[in-house]
Amino acid sequence: MTVFLVIVSGYVSAAAPAKGLQPVSVQINWNHQFQFAGVYAAIQQGYYHDEGLDVTVKSWKSGIQVVDEVVSGRADFGIGYGAMVADYAKGAPISLVMASFQFSPIVLLSHDPLHDLSAMSGKKVMHYGNLQVIALLNKAQAVVEKPIEEVPSSGDLNDFIDRKIDFYTAYYTNEPYRLTEQGVPFYTLDPKTYGVQSYGDLIITSSKLATVHPDMVLKFKRATILGWKYAITHQKEVVDFIMSHYPVVKSRDALLAEARATVRYVQSGHTPIGNVELPKLLATALDAKEAGLISEEQLDRLDIKGFVFNENTPVYTAEERAYLLKHPVVRLGNDPDWEPFEFMDPEQGYSGITAEYIKLFESRLGLKFEVLKDKTWPEAVELAKQGKVDMYACAVATPERQEYMNFTLPYLSFPMVLAAGKEVPFIDDYRLLNDQTIAVVKDYWSHEFLKTHYPKINLVLVDTVKQGLDAVLEGKAMGYLGNLAVINHTLRKNGLEGIQIVGQFDERFELSMGVQKDNPLLFSIIQKTLNSLPDEERQAIYNRWIKLEMVNKVNLKEVLEIVIPAVLIMLGLLVLLLVYAYQKRRQKAYIRQIHELSYATEIDLKSMKILAAADSFSILSGYSHDELIGMDYLCLVGESISPEQIQAIYAHVQSGHTWQGEVEARTKQGQPYWINLTLTPKKNLRGEVVAVLATRVDITDKKRIEQLSITDDLTGLYNRRHFNTVLEQELRRMHREGHGLAAAMFDIDYFKAINDSYGHQYGDKLLKMTSDKIKTGFLRANDFVFRLGGEEFFVLSVFASREEFELHLQEVCKEVEQMGVESRTSPYGVMTISAGGYYVEPGEEMDSKTLYQYADEMLYLAKTQGRNRVVVFNPQANSQPSNTNHPSKG
Repeated sequence: MTVFLVIVSGYVSAAAPAKGLQPVSVQINWNHQFQFAGVYAAIQQGYYHDEGLDVTVKSWKSGIQVVDEVVSGRADFGIGYGAMVADYAKGAPISLVMASFQFSPIVLLSHDPLHDLSAMSGKKVMHYGNLQVIALLNKAQAVVEKPIEEVPSSGDLNDFIDRKIDFYTAYYTNEPYRLTEQGVPFYTLDPKTYGVQSYGDLIITSSKLATVHPDMVLKFKRATILGWKYAITHQKEVVDFIMSHYPVVKSRDALLAEARATVRYVQSGHTPIGNVELPKLLATALDAKEAGLISEEQLDRLDIKGFVFNENTPVYTAEERAYLLKHPVVRLGNDPDWEPFEFMDPEQGYSGITAEYIKLFESRLGLKFEVLKDKTWPEAVELAKQGKVDMYACAVATPERQEYMNFTLPYLSFPMVLAAGKEVPFIDDYRLLNDQTIAVVKDYWSHEFLKTHYPKINLVLVDTVKQGLDAVLEGKAMGYLGNLAVINHTLRKNGLEGIQIVGQFDERFELSMGVQKDNPLLFSIIQKTLNSLPDEERQAIYNRWIKLEMVNKVNLKEVLEIVIPAVLIMLGLLVLLLVYAYQKRRQKAYIRQIHELSYATEIDLKSMKILAAADSFSILSGYSHDELIGMDYLCLVGESISPEQIQAIYAHVQSGHTWQGEVEARTKQGQPYWINLTLTPKKNLRGEVVAVLATRVDITDKKRIEQLSITDDLTGLYNRRHFNTVLEQELRRMHREGHGLAAAMFDIDYFKAINDSYGHQYGDKLLKMTSDKIKTGFLRANDFVFRLGGEEFFVLSVFASREEFELHLQEVCKEVEQMGVESRTSPYGVMTISAGGYYVEPGEEMDSKTLYQYADEMLYLAKTQGRNRVVVFNPQANSQPSNTNHPSKG
């Protein structure tokens, strides 16, 4: 077995590399074949050599796990299945370099045709744990009567040929040709038909390698893309190279057939080779969650952008790379009880805002951060002074701490505030606390600050924030001084009543990471990595822990409880306004920060003009700040919200109530984006609503995931998953509103023969043309068009009568025929479609299963009557449908 040595320059094979070239190894996940042609072609044509790389392909054998090979350093790169998205979500330190296939060629081979997943009841399925099959089986398990038996893959196609199993996991580019060559009959079940979408043959590297050697990863990616471009246009040459250099287990003809079938997966339309889209990766993660591969929490915390290799990764020096390799563990000095920044959770361990930053560092650097599990903060400080911990993850750079540690630029900032009982007046000057007793946590910055600058304040030293707030409630201290976010979090978590924020000061908790002064290399690495974290990642972490509604409530509480006593004491409206304005000035900087985080705007309710806008909203909307001020707010609204809905929202807010909901909006360039919008009314002193504060959460990616999860990848129509939901909804709406419902099933005539004669690429083209034509025929707001799988389409609509519905179906079928698309296998000479329909009369009892079966039977009649026709059930001419399934394909 080849031994791999870890050295400063990377992972080096024991085999002698070409002189002057950096050795690189690639672990494949199957036998040598055209599936990996991009790598072989890049070797053959010298593209890797041109980039200074000497690439070796490591053969696969049963039991090898690609992710393990890459993470362990036994391979620099690995090629694997879509399930690696789940591996990353569960914490595997891997980075996605590119996707070889834009959609997965994985299918299930079966001995018999399968028209519904329920037919998998009690069947035996052989697979190797890939996401597409697991997700499909998860859907099937919900509809089968007997459990499906899952069998680990042997990699031996004879297990299928000999009927030892009912379903065999295969690549559409590979096994179907071998079966056809041997004369073995088979059918294919494609997971994509049931809404399971993902990339195929993902190329990954370790997070550590992506961070330490981003230049090498980028070189490998560039050369591999060039290799695929060459392989697509020089299939025979690449096949011959593979056969002459690697132990191939299939014939040359089989490799050539695989090559022809592979092209459409690698180069899909105008999509660049190797391209990766975040929404599609998120859709794969969603399938992984539904299949039980990852938990809801893992999905929520998934940083999908961090999974994709960042070509702008900071470059580390040779000395820094050597340090990372020689020092895999960093000892952390952490606070076990400083929520929400860092704390020890009994179940989750080290948690909080800072803990999430540390997890990102672990993923990017390949380091292990070792936390203190049973030490208090004062004990952690003492260990840091003795040099027994390497760094602080979250601390203020006080003069005392700077004596033994270097601190990064701050990455979090919160104001110093005073929490006290409701009877305490507003305080903004520390000197007002002289001779008062104030609680602070020992060795926190607030302790050091007051001890140094305000020695006349009497301090009660406590071990935790909770103890400090309890001291206030118990009368042992007048107030507690500390971080606003921590105080709010502790009050909310423990349900502490009777304490409010009564003072906010100019000093802020500027939180940084600290590294021992005698370790400048680690400090440089930490600072570079911190600088490289995208703003959206930082924002996502912030939003998970800092609840803006909580902060808003605290701000409101401060205002009310300062203003109301002032009214009673001064007995004058003028003084009330002065106190209110004074408090607003003290809060201005903090509120501005909150508004930036929530894309806030202020809107005049009477004119609907924008009065103020955060810079972040300017970036989100594409308008400059000057353009936004004075703009009609309704100009930003998307097309999906009606004037009636706008009026209802307006009335709700005008009545003094907060409104929240998901809304589509438009950028200046006309691009749609989605937000979770909160409209909070702002009242004047007489209680009249005069303006609205609009705050937002950008949910565009979430909406894209939802769209991907209900959309067929090829045609863009709704998929079967969405069909099952919409059919139930429309039936309920029909019964509720008392109108009729029209349902129709379409099928391309002689489609199997078209695929056999012209090939699947031509077949896909016809599917797209047909779907476009059907969709054009059903464009109303209450029309729904679905692709159920293969060449089957389904339509739900509303018509005034059965006769009107039937005439419309005939027009759609006629328009398909008039396209004149060639089909030598059809007696009509061109592509045609058939349709079967059922019109549910108003008041008629109907369920989803029966309606589907009725439409299917009418389609079956259209097929048996010669195809290229429409059959709609006519109660005067036909008896009630038999309510049985018939094969309607072809």
